[in-house]
Amino acid sequence: MTPGEALGDAERSDLDALLAAALRMARQELEHASAFDPFVLVTDARGALLGADIDRSQLGRHPESAELVETATTQLRGLAPLVRATAITLTTRLAKERRDAVEVRLDHREGASLVVILPFTRPRFGGRTDYGETVTYRGNHDIWS
Repeated sequence: MTPGEALGDAERSDLDALLAAALRMARQELEHASAFDPFVLVTDARGALLGADIDRSQLGRHPESAELVETATTQLRGLAPLVRATAITLTTRLAKERRDAVEVRLDHREGASLVVILPFTRPRFGGRTDYGETVTYRGNHDIWS
């Protein structure tokens, strides 16, 4: 899962659990729609996996995905002292591949920051969504910078 980063066991466990939950939830969302609003998961100080709502009160009626991600990132920075790891999950477009994907941005307070991409193709008329292989990149340390 990690591109060039050595992770401790606890750090790897936190990120693996967040990624598995984020991808499971994203796949459930994609059973009913071609895209979904970004959502947030965190691992609290005790190791519990929790969902966190994005406060939309300062956003317009139908905010863009980028606005929601920016708002979520700001809110997670405020929660950083209370959590061990975070995941922001969104749908994105892979321009080069001309394909949609689930993007999971993972950050851990111990320093790991990863972006995991899961490409997918929706059928034109019914049927099942086809998923590609996950690809992992280094992230930007957006929460604990």
